[in-house]
Amino acid sequence: MRAKGTICLLFALVLCSFCLSAQPAQFETIKLALQSKDFDKAIQLLQPALKASPENAQLWSMQGTAYAGKGQTKQALSSFRRSLKISPDLLPALEGAAQIGFESSDPAAIPIIEHILRLRPKDTTSHAMLAILEYQQGKWATAVTHFENAGSLFDSQPRALHAYATCLVKLKQYDQAVNVFERTVALNPQDQHERQLLSAIQLMANRPNDALATLEPLLQSNPDTGTLELAARAYEAKKDTSRAVSTLQQAILLDPKNVDLYVDFASICYTHGSFQVGVDVLNDGLALPAVLAFSAGLLFALGVRRPVTIALFALGSSFGLFHVFYYWLQVPLPVGVLGF
Repeated sequence: MRAKGTICLLFALVLCSFCLSAQPAQFETIKLALQSKDFDKAIQLLQPALKASPENAQLWSMQGTAYAGKGQTKQALSSFRRSLKISPDLLPALEGAAQIGFESSDPAAIPIIEHILRLRPKDTTSHAMLAILEYQQGKWATAVTHFENAGSLFDSQPRALHAYATCLVKLKQYDQAVNVFERTVALNPQDQHERQLLSAIQLMANRPNDALATLEPLLQSNPDTGTLELAARAYEAKKDTSRAVSTLQQAILLDPKNVDLYVDFASICYTHGSFQVGVDVLNDGLALPAVLAFSAGLLFALGVRRPVTIALFALGSSFGLFHVFYYWLQVPLPVGVLGF
């Protein structure tokens, strides 16, 4: 995008050449220096031209382009700002300042790009730049609008598509997020991480069958624990609990110290009232850390359905009462326990 922005800027400068008050021959020499990327020569030629015409916005914009070509962004930005002070709607200067701000993830570039869009509402490059900047600022809804208006510019850029999908997930637009992430998988169907991310979003969208279809190539060849955990969640979501349990057991054998796997297993046991099964698995000859011992104890407490016992286990853990029930097991606290 940086190279594209510089090229567009150079062409815009050429198109506005007739507006310059500098001598035609002098302007032609500056133009040729910029086109040949001889930025030192362009700056050398621009200095006397600016002394002769200090209020010429195009000359200041050309100097900004020359400094930007040399990587001297501070001087470039100063030149573009001087140009815009003289002529606020000069597109080459607006584009140059916007490009510098975008490349440094500077939110100050946002109003500059918005200015460009007021002049050229359908400019897809400006929409693309705003989409990324707004995403970086956490303005999900605004970013989504600009991602949509960027057209096909991001179709071959997985990181940008990830940003787009993240915005949609934040807005709980899961089906649209799935559609975006399917494009990233299509770019590299063999990428395991991309498939896992897509399946996770498909599960958020309550599409377990699609999630399993996405994971199928990974499940066919030595799946890792991440793939197996996602598959187990998909099986449970489609009410195939036996497959969910066997898949989780396979994952636990691969990574017996992965606490998340035991938490998933405990959740399934709680959902189906199989408390003793959960206790047995959690204590099945494994060197469990304290959190897993607590998991087994809490499952036992839930199994005997004694609120006081549940509360004691919760209070005795480092998680805290609220965390255990709302973020781990995702079940409401029993009414009346300790005043809650």
